[in-house]
Amino acid sequence: MAAPGGKGNAESAVGSGSGIDGEFDLTGLTPEAVRGLDLEGCERLAARIRSFLITEVNRTGGHLGGNLGVVELTIALHRVFRSPDDPIIFDIGHQAYTHKILTGRATGFAGFRQRTGMSGFPSREESPHDTMENSHSSTGPAWGLGITLARGSRSVVVIGDGALTGGVAYEAINAIGVRRQPVVIVYNDNGRSYARTMSRLTAGEPCETGTGGGPQDQGNVELFFTALGFSYIGAVDGHDLGKLETALADAAGTGGPVVVHVRTQKGRGWSEAEDDEIMRLHQVAGTGAAAPVAAGAPAATRAAGDLTRLPLGDRSWGDVLGGTLCELAEQDPRVHVITAAMPDSLGLLEFQRRFPERYHDVGICEQLAVGLAAGLASQGCRPVFPVFATFLTRALDQVVNDVALHGLPVTFVVDRGGVTGGDGASSHGIYDVGLLRTVPDLEIYAPTSGAQLTDLLRSAVSRDGGPTVVRYAKWKPLRDEPEGARTSALLRRRGHDLCLLAHGAMVQTAMSAADALEREHGVSSTVWEVVRLRPAVTEVFADAVGHRAVITVEDLVAGSGLYADLLAHLADARHLGAGRPATAEIALPSAFLPLGPRDEVLAEFGVSTDAVVERAERLLGLTALAGTAPATG
Repeated sequence: MAAPGGKGNAESAVGSGSGIDGEFDLTGLTPEAVRGLDLEGCERLAARIRSFLITEVNRTGGHLGGNLGVVELTIALHRVFRSPDDPIIFDIGHQAYTHKILTGRATGFAGFRQRTGMSGFPSREESPHDTMENSHSSTGPAWGLGITLARGSRSVVVIGDGALTGGVAYEAINAIGVRRQPVVIVYNDNGRSYARTMSRLTAGEPCETGTGGGPQDQGNVELFFTALGFSYIGAVDGHDLGKLETALADAAGTGGPVVVHVRTQKGRGWSEAEDDEIMRLHQVAGTGAAAPVAAGAPAATRAAGDLTRLPLGDRSWGDVLGGTLCELAEQDPRVHVITAAMPDSLGLLEFQRRFPERYHDVGICEQLAVGLAAGLASQGCRPVFPVFATFLTRALDQVVNDVALHGLPVTFVVDRGGVTGGDGASSHGIYDVGLLRTVPDLEIYAPTSGAQLTDLLRSAVSRDGGPTVVRYAKWKPLRDEPEGARTSALLRRRGHDLCLLAHGAMVQTAMSAADALEREHGVSSTVWEVVRLRPAVTEVFADAVGHRAVITVEDLVAGSGLYADLLAHLADARHLGAGRPATAEIALPSAFLPLGPRDEVLAEFGVSTDAVVERAERLLGLTALAGTAPATG
């Protein structure tokens, strides 16, 4: 443990200079320099960091509300503990912005969450102070236990922003208590995840009076941890640096497992966040971010205005989902909606308001959500579980054994399918189809328009057995069309040379590539929009066989989607004496893809209009048009 020292010339070690408030220059900060400050200097540093975060994160986009709440806590952690010798794990990792600043990375916010910029989560490539790269919650205590057992020394786990609702956290806390290991759990209790925390182990938001938690629930926290063998310190004002340092120093002097219960205010210091009753500005889009680009937009080598673009609709996926679920609930009392702490991000607020008795927020607990859905469905209900693709993978066992094995009619609405952008490797939704496609009797659909989504939801909740997955990417739905609501496949374009098979956001890419090939080479292309991914739409593959070449276009990991089905169909067709066209797959590599704007990441890893054109030129023996840059991929 460090002994936070006297003033001396410590402020010069931190640096001074002009800034938002004329105080500290944040560049090049180190934990050692911060430990040299006196209490007054720390308070000024906290104010400077908070101002910096408000300005920079509003410009770049990112997780703002939770980070504004942990400024003082993070300063105190680095003054009491000696990172990286005392590993500090942030669970969930989006609370680590002040940690990045205190460990010398303030300049990284210039390119924050951009393709070659600094990550919005802890990153081992960036700093030895980052132990665990995590955008999925509740796993920090398990890491802390493992690190402590391996090193034979203390670890520190900061768990909060709803992460203590996750079951895996409870499992690890129980194991820490049983093993009597010196793991320091710092419970950042702000009463929130995105929405209010659904738990009796929260004292609620400090800004609340008479709602949320209270003294009884604060006592629950102490009783819970002490029953599992932890020493308890708290509850501590998470914005009082003096009290925080005292509590953390006491924890550091405790030999066995200890919890420091800290109450912080999400959105602290910025009125817009404090006044946001929905999610305390958990995440902001960023005023300096590039304007959204339709998924699969052509690269700079081909001007977007020269290519076919399917018109976009005027509603978001969340708008369509929320409105449709309310309509279904009005018509069918069996319809229930479950969320894992993300009502606003998924468009469920109106359903929550109108049907509170059939709305179930279980906290950051995807396994519980799927198990709850199974229980509801077993009694004749029709549960719908909207969830981000990356988070559904946490509940695959329940999907297989609680839902599919029992043949239960549960609907999974999977948002953020494909490459998602600035949150990086653990947030891309590129694995779900490959993981789910082998589950018996599970159907998978990929709509491109609001009308398709509505029809698919109506069909799903009317099923008497078997789960349904309806997935879409982080892009705007296409405009509804009379023929666009078909729920198996839609012929977007008819040709005879090349057949392009695509689904979801990649339909735009396929259409643009078909247009470019016709304009540059006179190639006549068929484009199939494949809506139903599982079970396979065999008619589409039968039609594809009649072309000289077939290319599948997907923002999934290679081998996990349409191309596998195409090859299986061609293998069967050979037994029937049918010819075999040349084939190719446009898809993502089996890799952990980096952060960055969605269209940039897709193009870099070979999923773009240019990539489709270049592959078609090779399959058809064409020469690239003079003056056109080689495609990526």
